[in-house]
Amino acid sequence: MKLYQIYSILLLFILTLFSSCTDDPSSLGIELIGSERISAKIFDTAVDTTEQTSSYFKKVIPLGNADWILVGKYQDISASSLMRFVFGLPDSLKTDLKAGNINVLDSWIILRTRYVYTDSLAAMNFTVHKVNSAWSSSAFTIDSLSKLNYESNDVSSQFTITDTLYTFHVDGALPLAWMKNTADKTLESNFGIYLDPSQSSNKVVGFQAFNAITAQAAKLFVVIEKPGVYVDTLNGFIAADISLVDRPDIPILPTGLISVQSSVAIESRLTFDLSMVPPGVVINKAEIFITPDTTASIKGSKFTNSLKLSYLKYTDSLNVDGNPSYLYFKNNKYSGDITSFVRNWISTKKNNGILIEAGIPTSGLELFALKGSDCSEVSERPRLQITYTIR
Repeated sequence: MKLYQIYSILLLFILTLFSSCTDDPSSLGIELIGSERISAKIFDTAVDTTEQTSSYFKKVIPLGNADWILVGKYQDISASSLMRFVFGLPDSLKTDLKAGNINVLDSWIILRTRYVYTDSLAAMNFTVHKVNSAWSSSAFTIDSLSKLNYESNDVSSQFTITDTLYTFHVDGALPLAWMKNTADKTLESNFGIYLDPSQSSNKVVGFQAFNAITAQAAKLFVVIEKPGVYVDTLNGFIAADISLVDRPDIPILPTGLISVQSSVAIESRLTFDLSMVPPGVVINKAEIFITPDTTASIKGSKFTNSLKLSYLKYTDSLNVDGNPSYLYFKNNKYSGDITSFVRNWISTKKNNGILIEAGIPTSGLELFALKGSDCSEVSERPRLQITYTIR
């Protein structure tokens, strides 16, 4: 009996000890509950009176890594493209090319449509010109176009246009010269072709661009003959392409709006005055919300509905630093996390604002019209919400 009582008392003691341990707050809980020096607060530009400024402007960017090459016209936008093909030829054919024993009977190029801005039913055609000067898909921009040397005569013919393909024939002298260049660089040059939209065009078409993982980029077919010996069809391989998109000025928008546009490119700058946030605080989280103007926005047949935000290093330049943040469209707003930006602003006491671009700046021609800092409806201006801790 005594042994039973001892076991009961011991069991009760263990349960009481366990219960006491589980009821104790964690070290974090003790700090938050017991300390009068720590409190979480929210700074919200929709509630707290603070200044903000926004503006938009044009910036030229290279488009060599884009998913599509753009050709066409829409309003004051004009898009043209460069492309260059190369050949893999056997030594026997190289010998015949150098000896002048090869003729080109026919040649054509196929472009696969991937994107349309904006009216798919509108007309779009282009002329094709031999290029006589070097260009690079990594550095060439619309500002370089004035220095490009290309011939004025159109070397294209027999266009066939469907919803998914543009097919056109090219003067056989052109691929013959390119093949001779493959056989012997001293015989001919190969700087590719320039696709220039016709004045009657009223849309911009995006064709599949060259990259390492697609088999749908531009294709060149060449029918050759060695008289009296054989007729064969060869494939030219796309080696480089790039879009050249021109817009003379920034889009004219209603008062209170800013904008970003891919490819052109139009970008915006946004700055919040954070002087009301106490110094020395710990920034737990910062979210930004930007309201679009769907009426003024113009979108193509497919696009990524997001914005790209970058941390601006200086007040007098557009140099950015660190990794960008992305805002995605949800509940009629673009929203996302910019905690790292705000932490830097607070810790360094330097706030040069945010650069806003289209989610994929080199893809398509999407115009995102956004409610800016001067929007007449205060609740629709850009909003920054910061959760911070005061120690």
